[in-house]
Amino acid sequence: MKTVKIRVNRNGIFEEYDVPENITVLDALNYINKTYNKNIQYRASCRAGQCGSCAMTINDEPRLACKTKVKDGMKIEPLKGFNIIKDLIVDRSSYYKKISNIRNYLQYDEGDNNDELTIYPKDMHDLKDIRRCIDCLSCLSICPARKFSNFSGPTLMRQIARFAFDPRDNGDREKEAYFENIYNCTTCGKCVEVCPNEIDIVHKAIERLRALSFKSGYYLKNHLKVRENVLKSNRSVVKEKTPLLEDENIKDEYIVENEKMRVAFFTGCLVDYRLQDVGKSAIRVLNAHGVSVIIPKNQVCCGSPFLRTGQRDIADKLKKKNLDIFNNLDVDAVVTICAGCGSTLKNDYREKEFKVMDITEVLNTVGLIEYKPLDIKITYHDPCHLRRGQKIYVEPRNILKNIPKLKFIEMETPDQCCGAGGGVRSGKPEVSSAIGKRKAKMIYDTDADYVITVCPFCEYHIKDSLNKFKKEKGNLKDIGVMNIVSLLDKVI
Repeated sequence: MKTVKIRVNRNGIFEEYDVPENITVLDALNYINKTYNKNIQYRASCRAGQCGSCAMTINDEPRLACKTKVKDGMKIEPLKGFNIIKDLIVDRSSYYKKISNIRNYLQYDEGDNNDELTIYPKDMHDLKDIRRCIDCLSCLSICPARKFSNFSGPTLMRQIARFAFDPRDNGDREKEAYFENIYNCTTCGKCVEVCPNEIDIVHKAIERLRALSFKSGYYLKNHLKVRENVLKSNRSVVKEKTPLLEDENIKDEYIVENEKMRVAFFTGCLVDYRLQDVGKSAIRVLNAHGVSVIIPKNQVCCGSPFLRTGQRDIADKLKKKNLDIFNNLDVDAVVTICAGCGSTLKNDYREKEFKVMDITEVLNTVGLIEYKPLDIKITYHDPCHLRRGQKIYVEPRNILKNIPKLKFIEMETPDQCCGAGGGVRSGKPEVSSAIGKRKAKMIYDTDADYVITVCPFCEYHIKDSLNKFKKEKGNLKDIGVMNIVSLLDKVI
């Protein structure tokens, strides 16, 4: 019988066992208890991936033990974010208490007649997905906002959404969501990634609840400032210097010989208004790889900040303007150098007639060129809207690994949210800062010279987080933050 070695965390101490290969973690735990006369404590029920009670942390990610096969060197621990009762059993009482606090039942007036309480299949169409929860609590264990703030967590918001959009319920669910700190969520999507049933809590619960909350007057004042910005200038940030798209030296098109691809450049707000050099680098990098660049000067904010914060009215107007522009261009794709813009164009612009590609996708598609050597040490941060919003994480790493002499070191959790997204940086800066501190520590642990990313919002926030961390700890070196195109501009 072939075996693999797995390690089980029992009250803070890892014990190593040989177990048969190709069995589930749940079966492995049963095997250990019977074969080695151990008494490892854990929860489990049906073995069909339906009850959720066997969720535990497996190789640092929440997984169902009944559905996960053992692998050599696997590390098994109790679900994170909860107090441990014993071995792999965690205390779920805080979750159940919170569930009772949100009035987890239909609310309606006693005087309602039966017709008003009747529901039909069509009424539940939009609720089907968020009703498939099996209470495994994986999303709660991994949520950065819950870990670093008093956010109630993804599945609590999913529970509130169940009733908020149920036509029979007349409770003030938007108020409930607001006071359970729905605006602490960074919309990083990690909850969706680890959910065994792949429930899209971010789009179908969090963002819909925020839209309902905003309409009912439950919003953050700082989000109104961002609203004012876009109403004045079609950008979510304030103009500080000549925007990229208003620079007289920036042409409408940059055509190359032996063209491999032709793209329209969607700059996004920060590149246009704050990081003009990043935009210029993107043009040079694309041209160097044989890509012609068209730059529509009348483009506007993609609407991401407003979709994430519930301001759908503004987002819809911006989307219409951009669709009118980009749907009428004769290009192979629209390219972005901002993860948030790219994810919004790909996932929220349902009416688009154009293909959207992140710049790392474009470069890998047309073929990487021979880069100059660059002797520096770097690490890479996966923006949430790139890693989970667009499923792009191999492409940037492939680029980095093709730069001669570049020393690339992965940080502990490269795809952990930096804290900038979902309107949290502007609306709840204390929460954003707490999440960013954890990211800063990971970066400093690599001893890198630079951290590379593909998102201007992440770039800004990580810079702030590194500066705060250095100031707090003292005697630390400066670590720079660069968009990947700024790095490539040095080696083309």
